Amino acid sequence: MHRERFSFTLPGDGLVSIGRSAENDVRIDQRSVSRRHLQIHISSGRLEIEDLDSVNGTFFVSEHRGASGTEGVSPSRTDRRIVPHVRTPLACGEMVRVGSAFLLVHRPNPTTLSEALRATAPVGGTAIVVDPEVKRIYELGIRAAQTDITVLLLGETGVGKEVLAETIHAQSPRSQQPFLRLNCAALSETLLESELFGYERGAFTGAVTAKVGLLESTDGGTVFLDEIGELPLSTQAKLLRVIEDHAVRRVGSTRARRIDVRFITATNRDLRREVKQGRFREDLYFRINGVKLELPPLRMRASEIEPLARFFLHEFCARCKIPEPSLSPTAIERMLHYSWPGNVRELRNVMERAPFLVGEGYIQAEHIPREERPAPSSGLADEHEFEDDTELHATDAPTAHLDRAAVFPPPESLAVLHHSSDRNPERDRVQRALEACGGNQTRAARMLGISRRTLVNRLDEFNLPRPKKGP
Repeated sequence: MHRERFSFTLPGDGLVSIGRSAENDVRIDQRSVSRRHLQIHISSGRLEIEDLDSVNGTFFVSEHRGASGTEGVSPSRTDRRIVPHVRTPLACGEMVRVGSAFLLVHRPNPTTLSEALRATAPVGGTAIVVDPEVKRIYELGIRAAQTDITVLLLGETGVGKEVLAETIHAQSPRSQQPFLRLNCAALSETLLESELFGYERGAFTGAVTAKVGLLESTDGGTVFLDEIGELPLSTQAKLLRVIEDHAVRRVGSTRARRIDVRFITATNRDLRREVKQGRFREDLYFRINGVKLELPPLRMRASEIEPLARFFLHEFCARCKIPEPSLSPTAIERMLHYSWPGNVRELRNVMERAPFLVGEGYIQAEHIPREERPAPSSGLADEHEFEDDTELHATDAPTAHLDRAAVFPPPESLAVLHHSSDRNPERDRVQRALEACGGNQTRAARMLGISRRTLVNRLDEFNLPRPKKGP
């Protein structure tokens, strides 16, 4: 049986009537549809559907079906009927049965990348796309967003994989549904399993009540699993089952629960090598590798360095309500010649630290990391101890060290600090960072370029008191 397909562009606000009569905004010329069957109320981007006491009723279809597969759809006993004359929320991507016709509200595909990015408002980041290769990757990601295909994001630490994942979610039919971010490296194996899948009461000691897992609570939305290469093999097997069966089984339960989620994963590891070495399941790799997108490091995206730097600087100063310094030409030149081993994340940290160094003046070249030795090859460098303090000067410090050490005082006095034989320079840096941040350990750790846990360990190591958090 042939079905006619047509589209109707909804207004930003107002009322849209649907039925068999030619007087409706949307006419469906089928006998199963009432003359005035239903109407859609639109206000500030919110949609509500109202059945007008139609003869054959209006139903939410119980199972998502793509518009291309509606020919064979038959009414289901589990379809939920909409109560007549009661406004009911209608989400983008939900399918509605009107008699024997089907309605699907969806967003049209963006015509250009800039249009898509303007319509996208990532919660945790900003997509500034200038580099041609990055543009190509974002365009592929936005095309993939229109389907439920799994997406694997690759790239060094800090290149912006999470921002790309947010953009894909925001451009997908699931954009109004939950977006779950989970760092697989941040949780232990036991905690990761219970958090992902949930558990039943009595499943283990301390499980006094049942808990819904994160995957189950994200039903209808998108799950972003960052650092998926860190997943334990046992959890990998269970995740594979979830992706293939679209169902989860809580810890301690024998019953599987159906879920509808879209998976985006990311890693800075070479998963093919991990598979060969037996640390990552080959079947899971093939399952998550529906579309593979690899973001280049910042050092290969020189055209984006200055726009990103200006954005981070403006955003930070506006948020903290402090004067915004200007970027001098020499600072920009230094940024363009630096390899940025920490990528976009490191650039953000440098721009957030600069206002404390210069006040209302200009950000100069000396406030930007520099290097005269090859950059570390392993992405974002960890904090290291200086091997020979007696030979370290502010003008020739290794990049990773200068980035973390040049907090307070300004770089020109670092040589004196490091030559001092009766003081611990690392202890001084930690103490100055805490003083600059009013005792706020989270902000001090960010300024030093280390984790908060590492900062706490340093406080214990140097016998420094743990101050109260600042405002």
